[in-house]
Formats: sequence, structure tokens, C-alpha cells
Amino acid sequence: MANNNEVKTISRDTRILEVNFDTKYPENRETTRRTGHSYGGTLDDMVDNACRGCLANCDRTFSQTSFCQMGVATLIGFSIKDSVVIMHGPVGCGSQSHFMDFTIRLYGAQRGKQMSNARWFSTNLTESEVINGGEKKLRETILEADRRFRPSAIFVLMTCTPSIIGDDIDSILDELRTETTAPLVPLHCPGFKAKVFSSAYDVVYHGIQRAGFDFKPIPYVDYQPLDPNEKDYELKVANYEYQKNHTVNLYNAVSIGAQDEAEIRRLLEALGLNVRFFVEFSHPDDWRMITEAKLNVAMCHVHDLYFLEYLKTTYDMPYLIPTIPVGSSSTRQFITEIAEFFGRAKEAKALLDKEEKKLKEALAPIRERVKGKKVIIGGGYMRVGTAGLLANEIGMEVVGMRNFNYDTYGNALFQEIEDTLGNIPTAISNQSSELVNMVKKLKPDLAISHPGLGIWMNKLGVPSIALFSQRFTFFGYKGAYELARRIDRTLANRNYSKNLSKVVELPFLDEWYEKEYNHYIVDKTAESKQEAIV
Repeated sequence: MANNNEVKTISRDTRILEVNFDTKYPENRETTRRTGHSYGGTLDDMVDNACRGCLANCDRTFSQTSFCQMGVATLIGFSIKDSVVIMHGPVGCGSQSHFMDFTIRLYGAQRGKQMSNARWFSTNLTESEVINGGEKKLRETILEADRRFRPSAIFVLMTCTPSIIGDDIDSILDELRTETTAPLVPLHCPGFKAKVFSSAYDVVYHGIQRAGFDFKPIPYVDYQPLDPNEKDYELKVANYEYQKNHTVNLYNAVSIGAQDEAEIRRLLEALGLNVRFFVEFSHPDDWRMITEAKLNVAMCHVHDLYFLEYLKTTYDMPYLIPTIPVGSSSTRQFITEIAEFFGRAKEAKALLDKEEKKLKEALAPIRERVKGKKVIIGGGYMRVGTAGLLANEIGMEVVGMRNFNYDTYGNALFQEIEDTLGNIPTAISNQSSELVNMVKKLKPDLAISHPGLGIWMNKLGVPSIALFSQRFTFFGYKGAYELARRIDRTLANRNYSKNLSKVVELPFLDEWYEKEYNHYIVDKTAESKQEAIV
């Protein structure tokens, strides 16, 4: 474990992340990664401002709504096999949880794993607890959840209300650790603590490491130790070391489907590597095998970096964060970096050349049909960027990109995008009003958007397909072909969106469309300097 008050630094090119694993909760990404959540301009300026740390200084003078980091924390908690989630707050904070029940079981089944129903409790804080504190209710709820389900882990989510009144969930969990069979995981995820909702990923992984999970296998429980007196002992030790030294751990997310995992497994196993996936859709007991590998790899920059740095600091495990493997160039980069680590670069080149040749032949007829069509792409920045490169690969014109947030971990990718696609209009926004305004001005033929936002596109008369989905493949060469095929099929019949736009009225005034989509975005640093001058 890291020493008290010791600060570790993650660095890759110009990207810096300060991490203190011994605090009660991590700082938000606006602080640790200088992540921006508000911007409107061009791709080149966005990357330049990220390098100078200026994106974190941008904000809005007006916002309608925003994503809450508690939603992300809840979803990850549900994805851990046999877990229970306790939402410490008003009962309304659990309103979004009902739809997750079926999806968690479905996504687990796709991986050959039987997941329980999404099990969650609410402490149901009332006006009385807001005044007097809700710690008594939380203590009782934890004991009841452990008694009733004997779960693999209990995730305790600190929502806005108890965070404001100062309930001390960490002390309660420390008191109860000897009274519960389940590990207790504190998650400090009030919505007001972070405008960058992906801060929740750090919150979850910080809670997991504070809960005391062991990431080393237990002798006689997880494996039978080799006996030095056994025949062929040296040969068996050598075989064990070989297997471990050719094993790679990949870290998934709910946005990464079982078919995505299967495609990347196919490519890496073709290079003679053993592949395992953590931590979602797995049991905490499985996590003890994490250290039985040579390398950890993030499948998404936004999701896993915090945890991989913890594993490096605590267990001396190296990690890579190549890119997200969507489209030919990004898949090649992803597989190549891993192959080079294991000394398989030559084998990887032969494999990838063969795969790309097959993909190019398969995409040829699609390219003829979609060539020149305009597309706008929105969602998480790594998926947005790699999907943009794929759209260009099949001959489409990318007219705009909209990222939920952005930091310098995307610079290498977005430099490639600028070199390939040009200095296109780019936004950092999670505001639906700004999205609609941007689409109105850019007039794309198609939108590729984060699930849940396609309805805005269709109401504008622009057909939309999902940027990711558990139901389809997006990763690797199979994913590139399937995404291109869905683009082709969607553009072939746009009647639904056209007809919907004729009968649906959007809730924005005409005056809004006369403004720029970045009208409400301001640079707080510039404003402060101006006030000082005045």
C-alpha cells in the first residue's frame, strides 16, 4: 500500500494525474486531470487549450441539466456479481435503478455468467434525518442488507443530501466491518461534487481499494501450491511462469459489450496470449487473480486509469492505455502496443495486415453507398474520435464532434483526427440545447450519438445510431464492419426521422437557434482578469 500522504503521479506525454490513495475520497477530474466540460470551437483550439490546462477554466452561465456521477457509481456497483448497493439519501435517488435490473442480468448472460437481480436499498432520508442526521438509518440498512443477502460486497453510495449535512459514512463502515460478512465499499459520489460525471469511475475504484479487497490469490483456496518434492517440479514451475508471463488483463465497462470482449480476445489469443477481463460482471473472489498476469490494459481511458495506477503502485504491475479499438487504425494501435510488450510485434503485423485486407474488401460496397454523406458524432471523447476515423475510412464527411468532456489523454488520438479529417467544429457539452443547436447549423445526414440522445436527432429529422451498445459489436475488425453496416442500413431508410420531425415540436425558442451553440460558454480565467483590470 502507498504510505500515508504519499502522492503518486501518472504521466504519459503531457498528461498528468495526481493520485493520493489514502484520502477518504478522490478529487474530481476537473482537479486531477484538468478535464474540461464546456467548450465550443474547433478541434485544434480544443487540443491546444487542453495542453495549456485552460479547458478546466471554461464553464457555462446557464445550464439546463447535467449527468450525475451517482448514476455511473450505481451501475458499476450493480455489475459486480452478487453485490448489494445502498443509496444513502432520499428514496428518489434510486428512481433510475429499476431499468438497470434487466440489463445487468442480460449483459451477464451474454458473458455466460448468471447475475442476480439488481439489489439495492435506500435509507429513505426524510426531513427529520436532514435535520438530525441519517447515520442511524444507514447503520441499520447495512446490517439488514448483509443479513438478508450475504452479498459479495456492499457498495454504500453517499448522495447529495447526507454529503451536505455531514453524515460520516466512513466511520460507520469502519465500525461495522467486523459485524458484516460482506466487504463494505464507501462511494462518495454526490452529484454536486463533480461537473465531469466520469469522476465516478475514480470514486468507485478508490472505494474498492479502501474496502480491503485482496488482489493476490490465496493458497489452497484459489490454487494448489506446487510441491518441490513432486516429480517434474521444475518443469511445472516453468510452465506456470510461462502462462503468467503471457497473460493480459483487460478492463471492461458497461459500455463494452460481450461481443466486443470476444473480438479483442480473438485477436490477442491469435498471438498466443491468455486474456482475462475485469472487474465488471465478475465476482470479487475473481479479483484475487488479477495479479496472476504480466500486464494490465485499459480498454477505455475514461474508465480504468485510476485503478491501474493503484495496481502498479501496490503490486508493481505495468499497464498500457493504448486507445479504444474502434476502426482499423485504432484497432491496429491497440493490438500492436500489447503485442510489442510481449515481443510479438512481427506476429501482430502479419495478423493485422490480413484482417485489414479482409475488412477493406467487405467495406468496399458500403463505401460506394455512403461516400460523401455528412455525419456528426457525440459522446465520450475516445469513442467519438475513433468512430470519426472509421466514418472517414468508409468515405463519410465528419462535419462535427461533440464530447461530453475532454482532457489531454485524448491528444494523440485527436491529433490524428485533425491530420486526417481537418480542423472540424468541435464541442465539449452535455447540454441537449447545445446539441440541437449544433446539429441544426451543421445539417448532417446522420448522427452517431451516445445512447439516450438519438431521440433529439430523430426529432430534428436526422437519423441516429448508437455510439455503443451491448447488443452490437463495435471493437476490432468485426465491430468496424458491423458499425459500417448499421450506418449503411440507417441511411438507406430515413423515413422514421423525417416523419417524426414533421409532428414533433422541440422545446426551444426560435431565438435560441439564432445564437451560436456555445453562446453560454465562458472562460472564467479571462473574466477574472477583466474584472481585475476594471
